[in-house]
Amino acid sequence: MKVMNIKCWKIELFEEPKPSASIVNNLTAKKDNLPFFTGYSENPVNLEELRDEQFITIHSNPERLESSTFRVSRIHEVKCSPIYEVDNSFDEAAKPLIKWLAENVHPHHTAIVDQSSAELLMGLQRVATQEFVKD
Repeated sequence: MKVMNIKCWKIELFEEPKPSASIVNNLTAKKDNLPFFTGYSENPVNLEELRDEQFITIHSNPERLESSTFRVSRIHEVKCSPIYEVDNSFDEAAKPLIKWLAENVHPHHTAIVDQSSAELLMGLQRVATQEFVKD
């Protein structure tokens, strides 16, 4: 299981749907309900905590400082979706061990590694340490 940290939130802002006299137009309008603005924020937006005269500021790109500000009364609905950071730290830590195994041991050997020990199976080597164990 990979641990994923939330990098930022994708914020989609929706206006109140326009009333229509036709029932058919009402049904098709709900399907085509597209956001009027999509941006990014460090925290999710909760409209219930804000009053109508307040403003929210949302970045148009997570890597840039460019932002847009909207009055809360204009917004009918907000959809917040998390965007996760890519964490390759395990892959980077495992590659030196995989390289060492490929260069120094038989292909049928297996290494078992946990936070306090490493064991090379099909051989008699075992290394144990408490140096990296956190309390």
